[in-house]
Amino acid sequence: MEIKNQPTQCPNGHYYNAALHNTCPICAQAGGVPPTEPFANPGGVGGFLKTEAPVPGGMGGVTPFQPTTIGGDLRGEGTTDPVVGWLVCTEGPMRGNDYRLHGGYNYIGREMGDVRIPGDTQISRQNHAMIAYDDTESIFYVGPSAGRNLIKVNGKTVLNPVEIHNYDVISIGTTKLIFVALCGENFDWKRG
Repeated sequence: MEIKNQPTQCPNGHYYNAALHNTCPICAQAGGVPPTEPFANPGGVGGFLKTEAPVPGGMGGVTPFQPTTIGGDLRGEGTTDPVVGWLVCTEGPMRGNDYRLHGGYNYIGREMGDVRIPGDTQISRQNHAMIAYDDTESIFYVGPSAGRNLIKVNGKTVLNPVEIHNYDVISIGTTKLIFVALCGENFDWKRG
């Protein structure tokens, strides 16, 4: 008997629903490589290239670097929004992956949202939690959204949005994420 909706793991370590997808949708979006591949810069400014192992049907192991863009989510198709920080998964099904955060609200979900963590069934499908960056105050916040399970920051349960700082650990389901800020007191895209 085949179990439907059981996560399948691709060779790059991503989890996906094989009943809905023939191949890993994360690899398809990232050109067949994990999102944390290192970048080389052989072409100078504007000539960034990402090197990788050759992918069948790919461009011979080299793909052009893509700027930070968000497509198909709550921000709208193809909008460019500068990165303000990152989440790095240290435990859970997406261990080793990083997620870019942008100004305003960043929603976390298993299948939908700005930060997608497939494979962790204790995370709600969409809007489990949110991380927000307030560029007028240069402060990051994390809090629950519409998720059924609790979230924790540094081991303490969070029932309302709280301020977070570099290297705080956010626990959602079986996933642990380390928060790393780019913007804040020393740098912000408005100030340069």
